[in-house]
Amino acid sequence: MAEDRTITIDDVARLAGVSRATVGRVVGNYGSVSEKSKERVWEAVKQLDYQPNLIARGLRSQSTKTIAVVIGSIRNTYSTALVYAVEKEAQKKGYNVLICTTHEDIEKEIKHLKDLNSKKVDGVILMSAYRADGSMDEKYREFYIGKLPIVFVDRNIPGINRDVIQSENFDASYKATQYLLNMGHKKIGIIATSNFSTVQERIKGYRAALTDAKVEFDESLIASVDELSDKMSRKVCHAFLEQHPDVTALYILNNSLCSGVLLDLKERQIKIPQDVSLLVWDDEEYNELLDLTTIEQPITEIGKQATRRLFELIGEPEETADYECKKLKPELIIRKSCTAPNQSK
Repeated sequence: MAEDRTITIDDVARLAGVSRATVGRVVGNYGSVSEKSKERVWEAVKQLDYQPNLIARGLRSQSTKTIAVVIGSIRNTYSTALVYAVEKEAQKKGYNVLICTTHEDIEKEIKHLKDLNSKKVDGVILMSAYRADGSMDEKYREFYIGKLPIVFVDRNIPGINRDVIQSENFDASYKATQYLLNMGHKKIGIIATSNFSTVQERIKGYRAALTDAKVEFDESLIASVDELSDKMSRKVCHAFLEQHPDVTALYILNNSLCSGVLLDLKERQIKIPQDVSLLVWDDEEYNELLDLTTIEQPITEIGKQATRRLFELIGEPEETADYECKKLKPELIIRKSCTAPNQSK
């Protein structure tokens, strides 16, 4: 062909006058196809110089028995638990798992997807680094909506129609905020990376709970952290409490930020919960050791369901795929880091 582009299975089907499925059966050497159709397909393959090793994902003979998990960072508690759950589920099907990290960098994510779309894996579970307020360049959309099966976890990208398995962030955040409000807290400060879709949902739940309790929403009580690091969260917490010394409760929407907040509170000799109540997302071992009240996400179940759904997509033609957003309920684990506000504030 005159065009300088990769020849696809659709090109072969079009030239041979058959369906994509028929080309797949012929080149993949499975199923029942008439001799006449086989001849037409192989003639088209020869004429177009179509390479059988670049066949579409649905061809059984080309399965790599490998899936990929693309995450922000392996240091993140959510990510490590997710990968563990995916690996256990994948092993049941005899699959290997390739782990790719983006460090929350869009360019790294796109590079990984480019590589993975070159048929190195059968499917991808993706925790996208795209921000809720960001826009996607049209030239990159193909990596998210192409033939490679993708299941999103935790975060979604507006305008991308794919399966999403995540927590019910709005309701869980509403209930957590309501829990603090019922204790008498009205000045509830938030520390979060507010630019991800899931965190935006948590902020909406927080705001809705305040509204229903007739407590005025104050946008200045939301402190945004640009990166998931102890150093940055410690710095942001320090500046936030300087500006808002009357805050009686801190609500941390990303567990990766918690240790930085704890370090700042320790430096200031602020006691939990006597001086300030603390409620955090995602449970870790030190949360239990420090008796921190926590919203625990069903990460293991999210990983299992995402993996099972991915295998379904790998096994079915893309034309029949019915995408959905599935939300699982987190649990509020009440410990000893929250109490009625200090009346001296």
